[in-house]
Amino acid sequence: MIPKNDARLKLIAPPAAPAAAPALEVVRLGKYFTLAGRDAWVLQELEFTIQPGELVCLLGPSGCGKSTLLKIIAGFLPPSSGRVCVHGRPVTRPGADRGVVFQEDALFPWLTVAENIGLGLKTRLSGRNLRREVDRFVEMVGLGPYRRYLPRQLSGGMKQRVALARVLILKPQVLLMDEPFGALDAQTREGMQQLLLGLWQDLGHTILFVTHDIAEAIMLADRILVLDRHPARVARTVAVRLPRPRKTESDVFHHFYKQLRSELVP
Repeated sequence: MIPKNDARLKLIAPPAAPAAAPALEVVRLGKYFTLAGRDAWVLQELEFTIQPGELVCLLGPSGCGKSTLLKIIAGFLPPSSGRVCVHGRPVTRPGADRGVVFQEDALFPWLTVAENIGLGLKTRLSGRNLRREVDRFVEMVGLGPYRRYLPRQLSGGMKQRVALARVLILKPQVLLMDEPFGALDAQTREGMQQLLLGLWQDLGHTILFVTHDIAEAIMLADRILVLDRHPARVARTVAVRLPRPRKTESDVFHHFYKQLRSELVP
């Protein structure tokens, strides 16, 4: 037994728990393309992090490199410099930890709504378990009555619901969305925004949403990353401290919109 006054008796604090890695980390990212023998930088020294469960919008003018950035994060393009990490793991190729929803739905025209949604899940589930999970996501995006319809029988908004469910059913850690509602009419677009917010709140995904629409960014985002152009960097980060649900017709929304637009548009 060691006496209480023994010099060997020391109070040692337990080691601090390691800080959780960001869901998405982009570090000094650069990308160039060689045109006419010259290197044209699209992205340069671009940095940001997204925490688990955040919904972050990437806002910038058309042609500033937003889609290129998303393709690098998705693993479709290699960076020219810097790195991307998902939960601390470097991105080197496409992976199941990231899901991508594009503006074009890219549905298989010969498959029904349910078959399109469940296609990627066939390697993980089969039989009754597969049907149960597909049915859950069909209902989740409001397409229960249309589960046997083919894509040609669907409206643009319904096709995007299928595309969204097809990615969400795979349970990616990070959801990447490249202007997915850009081709929809205003009313359908607003409905899809509300659907996305409901799914995000229910499922808790981390989302990076690319848009060039200021109102859409304000409607959706916890934070807005504003890109400049040529080469693109994060020029500004805006925290959207507006209570949800957000109404575009509210005075506070209009005030925030005018303030942000005045700072972004010369």
